[in-house]
Amino acid sequence: MNRREFVTLGTASAFVGAAGASAEKALRPRPCDAFDAAVATIDATTPGDEVARKDALAVIQREIAAMGRKEPYNAFLRGGLALPAEEVAAIHAAYPPLKWYDHAFDKVLREFQETKVDGDIPAVWYVYNMGIVVKTAASAFSIDLCHRKAPHFAPFLDFALITHNHGDHFTQAFVSAMGRAKKPVMSNFILMWDSYSRLERETKKFKNVTVTGIAADHNKHLPKAVTCFECRMPKRDGGEFTLFHSGDCCRADHLAPSVKEPDIYFGHCAIGLDFKTAWKTTMPAKLMVPLHHQELGHLGGPWRCVGFDQEPRHVINALRPLGARVMMPVWGDRIV
Repeated sequence: MNRREFVTLGTASAFVGAAGASAEKALRPRPCDAFDAAVATIDATTPGDEVARKDALAVIQREIAAMGRKEPYNAFLRGGLALPAEEVAAIHAAYPPLKWYDHAFDKVLREFQETKVDGDIPAVWYVYNMGIVVKTAASAFSIDLCHRKAPHFAPFLDFALITHNHGDHFTQAFVSAMGRAKKPVMSNFILMWDSYSRLERETKKFKNVTVTGIAADHNKHLPKAVTCFECRMPKRDGGEFTLFHSGDCCRADHLAPSVKEPDIYFGHCAIGLDFKTAWKTTMPAKLMVPLHHQELGHLGGPWRCVGFDQEPRHVINALRPLGARVMMPVWGDRIV
């Protein structure tokens, strides 16, 4: 056995151990031509192309369901950038959704670097779960960026925001990369770079972005555990573009934007938050975006992975009759 075979077998064994005994059998290539074609359709379309995406999303949904358990994803996330290329290739072959997970990140990172923002409207991409990255003409930041490759974004960001300390909303590797780069991370739990906050409401300025953190309930057992973030970016006419992200906030009455109609709102579609009530009362945003679907770390557990035609579709069906503009992006999509 040569050194490469030894290293590959050793790391594969570690992955199997972390993912559970059944993963050993699963670490075999699955037929994925249909899945690859579905991802290509997603890449060639936008969130607004719902009819063109329908069949592709069904194929992706079936393959995610075939994973069955959260352990393979969780082991992949923990492996992070330390996983050797041979093992990553084996995992991609065994679990096509994890191949898409990496592919979508690479797509966002590439587009982010290639995109030049000249006007008042920021460019916004959806990475995974509740994670987005935002690029303006003068700055760049992320909210709840949680991905095994997230440290690759640290050199390009001016700051990062994390709504709460659950492991599907950040990684320590990303926080450490931001720390090494002396980039601020605003959260309610990380004691670093003078960005920690547990105030009910607090405003900070990062470059040209004014960020207000607002404490909100995750659920009845975790009151005020989430920090919603309102991000206001200046426009040349003296106004502001307002982005509001509420993480895992469960209550419409805890959404408290400083403007009447935020330009874009991101919310958890399956935590108990009533999007219809929110849009009619506290959050009549110009674009409503339900996220936290297809969260692979919840597969097979009590907090299930939410499918495309489940809660996010229910949100869309509830909001459109009211005249609200709403979209459901998937991993790798540019939203604006």
